[in-house]
Amino acid sequence: MLPSPRRGSGTGSRPFLALALFAAVVAPLAGAGCAKEAPPPPPPAPPPAAPAVAAPVASADGGTADGPKKSKLAPAPTDGLSLAERMERRKASDAKLAAQLAAEEQTRLLDYDRGKMKQHEEIYGFIKKTRAALDAAKGKDAVAKLQAKQNKAIVAEGKKVHDIDPKGGNSNIVTDEDVVLNALANDYPEALMAAADGDQTALTEQRAELDKRGKKIDDWLKQLKSGGKTKGKKK
Repeated sequence: MLPSPRRGSGTGSRPFLALALFAAVVAPLAGAGCAKEAPPPPPPAPPPAAPAVAAPVASADGGTADGPKKSKLAPAPTDGLSLAERMERRKASDAKLAAQLAAEEQTRLLDYDRGKMKQHEEIYGFIKKTRAALDAAKGKDAVAKLQAKQNKAIVAEGKKVHDIDPKGGNSNIVTDEDVVLNALANDYPEALMAAADGDQTALTEQRAELDKRGKKIDDWLKQLKSGGKTKGKKK
């Protein structure tokens, strides 16, 4: 028989104890090393974004490319009239408005010129007297001499015309008075002299123009005197 080891010597238990201590120290370190080497799992990927929806494109007729188009036509009338009847009614309405505006303008001009009645009568009287004198002149020399003599008086009457309506647009006959005075100062005497040489063309035109404007002035003055009750025609 082999001799049994002695109890209490401790030689047989020391290797086992050393191994146990080594395991107790190394095992936690190994676990910590493994924990450091293994990174945490990545977070889950976000869900895919919803596709962008394109805004509707407006079309030239006011609708959208995908939606219904707006009608360019006006709503149908509900008055029961035909197109011709509506046009006739519109025409009558426009004519009525035009007549109303014309009557209002006529009243405005009458009111203004009525306050200048004396000046208008003086100017028209001068116009008739000056023209009559030119018509009575015999021969080119007589007409030329009278033209030079009348010039200063004609200029003075022209200033009176301007003073009646300095801003313009308020008197119905100042334009006619001004045109006639200018003709008597220049074009009419020259036409008379041309007629003395045998050319009646310019004189015919001048007389027609002076007659037309003279009649308008005369008719307007008569209407002013009557209080605007007579039917004078504006030209």
